Amino acid sequence: MKILKYIFFLLLIFIVIGAIYLATLDGNYDVKRTRFIKAQPEVIFNEINDYKNWKDWGPWYEQDPSIVAVYPEKTIGEGASYAWTSKEGEGSMKTIKVNKPKRIDQEITFKVPIFGDMKSDIYWIFEKVEEGTNVTWGMKGELEFFSRFMTSGMEEQMGPMEERGLELLDQNIQKDIKIYSIIPNGVIDYSGGYYLYTTTSCKIDEIDEKYPLLLLKIYAFNKNNNVRTLGGPFTLYHKYDEENGTTMFSVCYPVAEKMITPRGSDILSGFMETGKYFKTTLKGSYDNSEEAWKTAWEDAGNLSDYSVLENGEPFEVYGNNPHEVPNPADLVTEIFIPVKMVTNGPQPPVDKPIEIKETVE
Repeated sequence: MKILKYIFFLLLIFIVIGAIYLATLDGNYDVKRTRFIKAQPEVIFNEINDYKNWKDWGPWYEQDPSIVAVYPEKTIGEGASYAWTSKEGEGSMKTIKVNKPKRIDQEITFKVPIFGDMKSDIYWIFEKVEEGTNVTWGMKGELEFFSRFMTSGMEEQMGPMEERGLELLDQNIQKDIKIYSIIPNGVIDYSGGYYLYTTTSCKIDEIDEKYPLLLLKIYAFNKNNNVRTLGGPFTLYHKYDEENGTTMFSVCYPVAEKMITPRGSDILSGFMETGKYFKTTLKGSYDNSEEAWKTAWEDAGNLSDYSVLENGEPFEVYGNNPHEVPNPADLVTEIFIPVKMVTNGPQPPVDKPIEIKETVE
């Protein structure tokens, strides 16, 4: 009996010492990692805000292939959630608060047989910087009294996982924003109409530099003069000399009627006749424009019932813009190449190119 008393006494001492030791430990932890991703905050926010996307970059899927995710009806935004089971355990996550596109707050629950449910706060911070976004993924919380000894290992365990997750997220984002398609729509009748425009001549490799300046100029004119436009801007190419590397083009806005612009203004009024055009649609980044134009010219040149109009002026219409759709994969550009029907009889005279006329008072 004395031996049992001694054993009990020793156990009691160990428990007291252990309790004192645990009481000295700080159970709070906050493990976070940050990575620069070359994409707009909205694009990254939307990817993380839907739990169904996590299977494409979640680092735990690499570590445990047995994971099976279960999705409820709501997987996006505040109140969204999902759960998982695997050989290693099970858990769940829910979204507590979103501040689009700056922050997402979530709560994760691990079901641990010995210690019970362990909960942590998950947070995502999206900081817009030049050419992209700094993305911070963090997990913080406080361990229960008897599990405080695990606090020191949280950084070692969770830090590398967050780093790998951000790396995989970056790879997935870059893959998604590069998706594009070039679709030949065929020959269509274009109704034409009035438009306002401003023109410049430059080297072909200067188009990307010149275009924004012209767009801002005509946009400001429309806004200052309360001009009612009939759609988004389009670019009309008057000349495109690849041999000499020069071009002449206009940035235009379709309008409902003929307008008289102020004398001496860089903004002029023009009219486009009704005509037949071979239409091609590019969905994706403007980086693919050169390929889209090349494809459009090849397809137009291979038409059996139509031929490309000599000296015609092709143009491209922008269905949206980067301010409306932050993901480059969602941009829409429509290319129009003027064509004419091929006849078996004598050929009609070559159509004259569309003439841009200045309107004067």
